[in-house]
Amino acid sequence: MATSNDRQAAHRLRRNRRDPYVNQACNECKRRKVKCDGVNPCAKCVRNSISCEYHPHPRVSAADPQSPDSTRSIRPSQQPTQQETPLDMTNSAPPQNPSPVTFQYSSPRSDTRSSQRPSEGGHNSPEFCGPSSSEFTFEVVKGNLKAMGIPATILDKSTQGTSRFSNVPCQLAQYGPYMKLQAQDPMWDMNRGDAINNIEQWFSETGSLYAVVSKEQMLEVAHNVFDVMQSVNVHDTKSRGALAECLSHNKTKKLKLILAIGRTLESGGRNDLAQRLLQSATEAIEGLLWSTNSINNIQLLVLMALYYYHLDEEVRTGRIIGFAARLCLEMGLHRRATINSLANSKEQAAALQTFWCVYMLERRTSLGQGIPFYIQDCHIDPALFTMGGRDAVTAALLDWTKLAGRTWHALNSQGEKESAINFDELDYLDYQIGQWYQHLSDDMKLESIQPGQEIRHVQAVIFLRKSHLYNLIYRPVLQSPTRIAQHQRHAHKAAAIAKESLQMLSGLNENTGIIKRNPLFFKHLLLTAFGNLLLAVVNASSMFCDNVKVEFDIALDMIRMLSNRSPLLMALWKRLQGLRRLRAQLSSYTATTASSSNGQGEEAQSLDCSPDTDAMLFDELFPALQADAMDMPVNTLGDTMVRDQLNGFFDLPPVSASGTGSSWVFATWDGSA
Repeated sequence: MATSNDRQAAHRLRRNRRDPYVNQACNECKRRKVKCDGVNPCAKCVRNSISCEYHPHPRVSAADPQSPDSTRSIRPSQQPTQQETPLDMTNSAPPQNPSPVTFQYSSPRSDTRSSQRPSEGGHNSPEFCGPSSSEFTFEVVKGNLKAMGIPATILDKSTQGTSRFSNVPCQLAQYGPYMKLQAQDPMWDMNRGDAINNIEQWFSETGSLYAVVSKEQMLEVAHNVFDVMQSVNVHDTKSRGALAECLSHNKTKKLKLILAIGRTLESGGRNDLAQRLLQSATEAIEGLLWSTNSINNIQLLVLMALYYYHLDEEVRTGRIIGFAARLCLEMGLHRRATINSLANSKEQAAALQTFWCVYMLERRTSLGQGIPFYIQDCHIDPALFTMGGRDAVTAALLDWTKLAGRTWHALNSQGEKESAINFDELDYLDYQIGQWYQHLSDDMKLESIQPGQEIRHVQAVIFLRKSHLYNLIYRPVLQSPTRIAQHQRHAHKAAAIAKESLQMLSGLNENTGIIKRNPLFFKHLLLTAFGNLLLAVVNASSMFCDNVKVEFDIALDMIRMLSNRSPLLMALWKRLQGLRRLRAQLSSYTATTASSSNGQGEEAQSLDCSPDTDAMLFDELFPALQADAMDMPVNTLGDTMVRDQLNGFFDLPPVSASGTGSSWVFATWDGSA
């Protein structure tokens, strides 16, 4: 027979086993004085089909372990470390109502977040632009011409004003752990057909180059997600749990990022649904700084970097992929022993493919910005390049990535040593690039473009990669009049490469939809080739002007056309509008010179600038370059006149006349720890 002490002990045990009360109940549960589970929306409000709202509470210190915010922020940060569960959750109860159920969410933190979001207007371009960046070319133009003191005729990249998207808040560091409770999950606004089309399109182009996830896996995930969403029953706890698990699954996050990229490509810029997909997929992104590293986390970072890459946000792309590169090195993915230590061949292949994607994208981003990269070729185990069943495209791009690293070091070593161009190194790089392209299979090459010719996306990509490196390695030859005069053979080859690149880009644009679908992917080659022609015209107009007019017009027309297709290139087109004012200045300069020589006092007529949307042509921008000026030798009146009038084009310190001086200093790696 149980004693009173036993009954009291059992009673205390039952009380100790009770679920703890939540720190805050919703308004409806408070009014009815019933127990609330603290979830938004809570189970009782969902069961009764009423709005679930929580009374706003004052923000408490993050160090307070009892605060609701700190409690909620701890749990999601542990989620990435948990083992993934299968995504097949289609056995939920059939829907009572075939239409999606809409919940009304209200967050007490939404108002405070909106007031704390930083502006992103000043972070769209890197503060430092190295020699391999397109911006560096434009700055060299200004550096060579600064002495004349003509006011700037073009808006600087940092002062031109923000674009119409620049006031969109940066939310990368503002994602709350329960962002999905603040608004309806964006997957409800997608339909199965559009999602499948986005996936197919992505993997047929850029997704095939950075195949951090497989097409088959993402298609399977998409079908599973939409199956679960269609079978959800709001009155069934199991069904609601399956939906919550499905939408928060790591594979679903990758799917959302791919769909966000697809929507961005369709709209040609920022897209509201794409941003919501990104936010819902990256709620726990802050936790990646502190959580246990994993291949899954790195894959999420790669996809996020690609999202910002397609928004032309170079700084964020570089920071995110740089972080991913650091995580790869921390995990030891650059060593064969680490790859071999993984459990099975499937995990080994996934880890190796993820590492290659980070390696290629980080190198590509660093080359575009001209800044150093984390993953150096000397640190990678050479045996990794022979591991796994790599396809021909990946193998070709990996070889190109190594060439890109050598190109970066060659360009930056000139700035470090402040010495003349090492033409032996330049010629050897030229030879290596040619050998790389020569050994590719014929179905990957693009020698010429004819009307009606079927061109594969990979052919356009290989051409882009080859031409970009060629234009970069010959750029230093065009950076000063003295170098051009001393090395005319290399200067003419540099101009010929730039002309060929622009002609091929024009052919791709006229005969295919590849560039129109993804203009930002080809932007760097367009700007690099255009910048080289601009250097040639500025520093040796008498040598090049007659030969580059057509390609110069092609470049201007493509920039104008692509700016209409993509709002992100509109800012670049607006920067170039300063060239229109050169027409009046050059005409005035010529008229003044002619009247002085003829003893006439006629004043030059001012020419009105065309609207920003009108096309610009070489002959309209440089009307003063007449045939008699072209016949003059390099560094005489024709070149001096152009350099004088273009002095305000860009704003940087001048480069020495010999072309050997440089104000750029780069840290060198000496191999020490």
